[in-house]
Amino acid sequence: MKFVRFLTASLLLAAAGCATPATKAASDSPYVPGGYVKVFGDEFNDTRLDLGKWWTRYIYNKGMLDTLNDERQLFRENGNHVLTGTCLNLTAIRKDHPGQPRFQYESGMIRSKVTFKYGYYEIRAKMPGALGVWPAFWLNSDAGPDGKTSWPPEIDILEFVNNGKDDRPDMLHIGAVSRPKKGEANPWNGTQVFADPTFKGKGSGGYYYAPFKFPEAFHLYALLWDTDDTVTWFVDGKKLLTVKYNWVLGNGKPAPYAHVLLNLSVGGQWAGRHGIEEKLFPQAFEVDYVRVYQKKGQILTGEGRIGQDLLYRDEKSAAPVAATATTAAAAPLPMPNAK
Repeated sequence: MKFVRFLTASLLLAAAGCATPATKAASDSPYVPGGYVKVFGDEFNDTRLDLGKWWTRYIYNKGMLDTLNDERQLFRENGNHVLTGTCLNLTAIRKDHPGQPRFQYESGMIRSKVTFKYGYYEIRAKMPGALGVWPAFWLNSDAGPDGKTSWPPEIDILEFVNNGKDDRPDMLHIGAVSRPKKGEANPWNGTQVFADPTFKGKGSGGYYYAPFKFPEAFHLYALLWDTDDTVTWFVDGKKLLTVKYNWVLGNGKPAPYAHVLLNLSVGGQWAGRHGIEEKLFPQAFEVDYVRVYQKKGQILTGEGRIGQDLLYRDEKSAAPVAATATTAAAAPLPMPNAK
């Protein structure tokens, strides 16, 4: 009966959209582990993003990095964070950038000012549907006391890529990043402990093949990063994968705590491998809420060290942020191997 109740709740949560302000309540989903308490969250019930909780760029380049990999967008604050009063829509817009032909879009991202080690991370969200989109919900480490950044570790709670052929609307990429040096032990571990039959992949990453198309409805996406150094992925309460994963630097020393990030990227050799459906833009990654829970009595949070408050900065002058890519200082993050 417990499973039936959870399944019913899951179907209801998936079917509904963002609630109206009058009906939306910040009640916990039925999948929050017992003994966990909320330590961070945003219901996005306002019409402005809470800058006490979020930055809008990556940590690199002094908190100003605005793109990664070979993506075609720059992250900006020019109508890319649309708050409806119940949802945050990270919005990708078609926009050329003179002198930078690679960048043909502007989009939105958020990075938490609070950092975490361990916990249960959950969002309720709806994926965009156009060819070439790449929304993500992930964890990346903060800078150390000396201000230096390092990578890995990284945990991808979800990456949804629709390139039309290799990655389709019923597929979701999940995983934890390990980059051991050849001939050396893997300090991050990455050993697979459990995999549901709907998950395809070896080691610490792969694909969930769902019985539905993700852009058709809202779903709950979650990760349990437990204090035994295992991480487990869920969609609508369905357990997909568990791996052993150490939140450490390449030298095996503990890494700084993790930021929560959500972003909507566009194009590149993964998402844009078979083109971008330009005529369907703007596209939005619709986020109903973000919530983080930790074990009662084992709260491990910190404050992010590097960031710039850029959203709403130019309201008085109405001047947009200059469209200049700032990519020099960051190493690109990896993409799954092409199948």
